[in-house]
Amino acid sequence: MRGFFSYDGKFATLMDKVAGLFWLNLLTFICSLPVITAGASVTACYYVTLKMARNEEGYITKSFFRSFRQNFRQSTIIWLLMLLFGVIFFLDYRMLGITAPGGEKLVPFANAVFIVICAVAMTFLMIGIYVFPILAKFDNTIKNTIKNAFIMSVLNLPKTLLLLVINMIFPALFVLAVMTDRALWMIPFIICFGISGSAYFCSKIYVGIFDKYLPHEDGGSGTDAALEKGLKQDD
Repeated sequence: MRGFFSYDGKFATLMDKVAGLFWLNLLTFICSLPVITAGASVTACYYVTLKMARNEEGYITKSFFRSFRQNFRQSTIIWLLMLLFGVIFFLDYRMLGITAPGGEKLVPFANAVFIVICAVAMTFLMIGIYVFPILAKFDNTIKNTIKNAFIMSVLNLPKTLLLLVINMIFPALFVLAVMTDRALWMIPFIICFGISGSAYFCSKIYVGIFDKYLPHEDGGSGTDAALEKGLKQDD
């Protein structure tokens, strides 16, 4: 029991991890407030949590802003593209519900169009949950980063679905807390760990996925040569 509560024991390690995630969540939230910088903030958050998942974290603040600066241009462009496509999907969805004065749908074959939109939106979402972690881990062009995000999401489909579920937990809890008086106690927890907590648990999965595409110690390539690599040096 003494070992558990010692300075380097499991309890102290756990508390250090919790404190780190709290501080990382605060950094990510503050740096995302201008909205346009949200992509760079999320990328920097994943840069840190990918290290934490390997127990390699150093100075969280220094690592966060190092990634924020290095990936700002690419992550911002990708983020703005995601916002643009998100607006397009939303407008397309709203247009499907518009009816003419006679009660007929203005969009012919609205149900078929809706299915296509959902399929494209799902693909977009799958790419979205990979693109910033990939940007945090690999040095590549924007085009190849997006392409690799799609390839990885398809090749690791079961894990992709699990990642989607993990990313939905905190938003679902927040909605539940707002809609019911019984769950209001969860709001402070969500505010403190909603971003970094999801990123950390997802990073545990990303580490296993990314390892398959890293160069081997013997100089060989990863398992899928179709992916453009270029590992960023994590000093």
